[in-house]
Amino acid sequence: MSLWQWLRRILGLQVIRVDLPVLDELQSLAEQEQRPREAVAADLISFALAQRRTAEARLDRWRLLSPREQQVAALVCLNYTNPETAARLNISLPTVKTHVRNILIKFQLARRGDLRQALAEWDFSTWDAPPR
Repeated sequence: MSLWQWLRRILGLQVIRVDLPVLDELQSLAEQEQRPREAVAADLISFALAQRRTAEARLDRWRLLSPREQQVAALVCLNYTNPETAARLNISLPTVKTHVRNILIKFQLARRGDLRQALAEWDFSTWDAPPR
């Protein structure tokens, strides 16, 4: 039984429709790696699913943050320093430090740079707009 047949049976799918350019790219990757197309496809699907789980976990953690923690996290991701964040949000520096510590705990990270890296694909540009 081929991988595709197995996946269809397990997932209850009749047919997986893939556009011709995608099939061509898949074939090209398989040839480059000297592996069966099905094996490359399985690896790509596994990678995509892992990425999806990671993205969902990050979003779940974001939702655990209070609105103020979200503001602080956004400013951290925009490379604001703690003093700049305090001034921007009109809060004390110790409060900013507490929020950053809580954010890192909720995201299970050690450093501010880790948070920036974890959320690097997120667009925080609207958080950078001047306050009204």
